[in-house]
Amino acid sequence: MADQLRVIDFGLSSPLRSQSSWHAVAYGVSAGTPATMSFTRPAAPYVCLGYHRGIDEVDGEYCREQQLPVLRRMVGGGPVYLDTHQLFFQICVPASSVPAVRAQALFKLLEPAVAAFCALGVPAVLDEDQEICVGDRKICGHGAGQIEDAVVVCGNLIERFDYERATRVLALADAEQAEQTLALMRRFVAATPVDPVAFQAAVIDAYASALGLEPAPGELTEAECLALVDLDERFSGEAWTKGADRPAPSSVRGPSSNQVKVRAGVFTYAGAFNGARVSASVVKGILQRVRITDAKLNGSTREAERALLGASLQSVPKVLAGFGEAGGRIAAAFAAADPGRI
Repeated sequence: MADQLRVIDFGLSSPLRSQSSWHAVAYGVSAGTPATMSFTRPAAPYVCLGYHRGIDEVDGEYCREQQLPVLRRMVGGGPVYLDTHQLFFQICVPASSVPAVRAQALFKLLEPAVAAFCALGVPAVLDEDQEICVGDRKICGHGAGQIEDAVVVCGNLIERFDYERATRVLALADAEQAEQTLALMRRFVAATPVDPVAFQAAVIDAYASALGLEPAPGELTEAECLALVDLDERFSGEAWTKGADRPAPSSVRGPSSNQVKVRAGVFTYAGAFNGARVSASVVKGILQRVRITDAKLNGSTREAERALLGASLQSVPKVLAGFGEAGGRIAAAFAAADPGRI
């Protein structure tokens, strides 16, 4: 058993089961079942939110109107849109079988996915940000985490991607930021329309080879089935979906902000401070599109925007120093932008 890679194909699954099934596997692997490779395809579209993220990052009203369930997973990351045009795979192994350093463990468990893409003629690489890319475009979203004594990495084959809906499910009050987010998704996220059956076979072969295990079809154990029932109930609960209470906003007046990651090193940002509002696209720390609103710029708005284009986030205060008090407010509105946020 120890030399086996259990393979479970959950097939077309409800949104709830497309999440709860692989979580049940993680509890099983933690308790001693073999390392497991699982697959699922959502039968209907939904939104999935990382364990530590706020439910306010999702446009709840839009999701209710569109009958899109919102589910919270046990691994990290922001809100993402999932549908039947994405085939999801999960590799789950005992925590003791991967390096203790997270970056090293992630590398070990993502490299086989890269090999699977390459086996099908897709020139994928694992870049310096540990994103699976072709060129500078992400082709495989992934999430990772530890559940009890099991480590799990989830990825997907994106056969077709609904950029509009993936943007619309996000809580983006700033229309300019929403437009920029959609533009960056189109630019930096790509579908890979390869044969999903061939891809699934290639993924199994790649992970079995990398882990030195023999793949074998399997199914959930009795204990995992019991865990699945519990997870279905938990993930359906309002309290779980809402998540932990967040600290109340500080009474100290500071910049308000919203940041949306498109891929590692690529995000949009909207911020406001004392009458100044900004929205920007940031790629590798460089401002590539900027919109500013400040009534006190006295006709210099476009000039300030041009000055910021191509500037680094760190240089914003210096670039805006020549715009007087308004420049200081605009710089303050940018202050919460964080290239390291995941």
